[in-house]
Amino acid sequence: MEDLNWNNRESHSSLEMNSKVSRPPLADKDAGIEKYDVIFLGFPIWWYTAPRIINTFLESYDFSGRQIILFATSGGSGFGKTKDDLKVSISKLATIMEGGLLNGKQTKESLRSWVERL
Repeated sequence: MEDLNWNNRESHSSLEMNSKVSRPPLADKDAGIEKYDVIFLGFPIWWYTAPRIINTFLESYDFSGRQIILFATSGGSGFGKTKDDLKVSISKLATIMEGGLLNGKQTKESLRSWVERL
């Protein structure tokens, strides 16, 4: 059984995150993004950036003309270089913005307020 300790340098997630070219496969490749102009993309922050599978997702679709708003959870770090790390995986015809960290319990009202501030 794989050691789930985050300090394990041989764990699957450590190996993946230590390689900027790592692209884990997607289980589903039918996100239907063509129906949307604005896409909210959420993930946990790992090692001050998004998990590499987020790059895989962004490289699997044409986001031209769409706005991607990033949001994340984190155990203590901020977004770091996440936006820049993900920018390389999208078309130059798409826009990407840092929406913010959504840690803790969110209510319908707090999420509505967050979206309105964007």
